[in-house]
Amino acid sequence: MIRRATGHDIDTVQQIYMELFAWERRHEAYSKWVSGVYPNRTTIRRAVAKQEMYALWDEKGEGKKIYAAMAISREQPEDYARVNWKFRAPPRSVVVVRALCVSPLRFREGLGTQMMHFVMETASRMRCRAVRFDVWSGNVPAVSLCEKLGFRCAGRKNAVRFSAGADERAYYEWAPAGGEGNGTGRASFVGSQGKA
Repeated sequence: MIRRATGHDIDTVQQIYMELFAWERRHEAYSKWVSGVYPNRTTIRRAVAKQEMYALWDEKGEGKKIYAAMAISREQPEDYARVNWKFRAPPRSVVVVRALCVSPLRFREGLGTQMMHFVMETASRMRCRAVRFDVWSGNVPAVSLCEKLGFRCAGRKNAVRFSAGADERAYYEWAPAGGEGNGTGRASFVGSQGKA
């Protein structure tokens, strides 16, 4: 089940990112995130406070284990203004996916696809004009996920993120119903049980 995370869930959400950092220290560091910098407890707490943090919960047992997490935001990073997006949209009609993370315990089980489908279905229901997502261009799993789901690469640019110097970012976009939307820019994520 995918649902919005609450203040009671911060420790559980943080744990999944810690698991990924531990895995990346031993294997390949695809995310280019910096432990203790991003995503950290402060960024998770802020996303929860803004009702932007979502998690995929274990439906078995007591349902207290998270296997994937992400933030769904209306705020676009500054470098998005330099991208030649195909799908033009008012800022309030754009959904930005941030900090998508799948537990290393559940790699290659389609959980990233489930999370992105949740965003895409929600954006379609809300008649948003575009979903945007950026990743380090060397993040093979994330790039493959975007391309598999039909996201269009709007370009690659160097951008400074997480106070760790410039990296080449790949910028992806997807438009529900061809990007037509309803033009109101009034949609918002309101669900707490995987509904918006």
